[in-house]
Amino acid sequence: MMNNLIEFPEIKASDRILILAPHIDDEIVSSAGIIQQANQTGSEILIIYATNGDNPPYTLVRKLLKPSWFVSFGKKRMAEAKKAIAVLGLKEENLIFLGYPDNGLEQMFNRSIPHTSRSTRLNHNPYQGTYSGYDISGNPARYREKQQYTKDNLINDLSEITNNFKPTLVIIPHSKDKHPDHKSLFHYWQKVVVKNKIHPDQYAYLVHFKSFPQKKGLLQPPKELAFKRNWHSFNLSSDQEEKKMKAVMQNASQLKRFSISNLLKAFIRKNEIFEKID
Repeated sequence: MMNNLIEFPEIKASDRILILAPHIDDEIVSSAGIIQQANQTGSEILIIYATNGDNPPYTLVRKLLKPSWFVSFGKKRMAEAKKAIAVLGLKEENLIFLGYPDNGLEQMFNRSIPHTSRSTRLNHNPYQGTYSGYDISGNPARYREKQQYTKDNLINDLSEITNNFKPTLVIIPHSKDKHPDHKSLFHYWQKVVVKNKIHPDQYAYLVHFKSFPQKKGLLQPPKELAFKRNWHSFNLSSDQEEKKMKAVMQNASQLKRFSISNLLKAFIRKNEIFEKID
């Protein structure tokens, strides 16, 4: 244990690692070191993006923009994700985009009718190249056009992917994250765990929280969350840290806003931290 952090378990070639990202770039800031190590080890890796991040909070002229602008922005972010993950040694087949509404996962969770996105003004996924499902042989099926934005659809998508991939280790957003999409995706995932009676190792990462990450040094959990003493740290090599920086820089649309750029870059440290979920 270092600084009250437990060393992250050794990643093995037999591991099947599933990473859940509420938005494009969350997989990089939280787990770029883990991704690189897993790839080097020969582990199977799958990254699921719940949304395309098509509702940017820094769009001051939102009322002047047409819904099609936000769809185009979502497509741009999908392209950025592919570039970023290539820096870490993965390929497009390691990625699944679900295309659910950015800043809408919490509302979806709490209602039974389809949710309408504040940005695209649609109640369904408009993106080509998103999740298509599997046929009875386990091969990718046809694109699901206009998949509606409902709680059940997201849970079913995650369940289907999980039952096909059979992860042994799952990296998820933290339930105490202050962003509603992050904490909501945690609860969606727990529904999947219960529904499918699965028991993979689960590790939760934090992105949005008061005074986190701290200004310098190794990443540490916020004091309010450190009492459980169940936080694990993965140490990055110098090469892994450098590639993490390069991967962050591929998210060009997010670097235009000073505060968001600073947040992303603040996670480029010599370690990544996760709370083990029992």
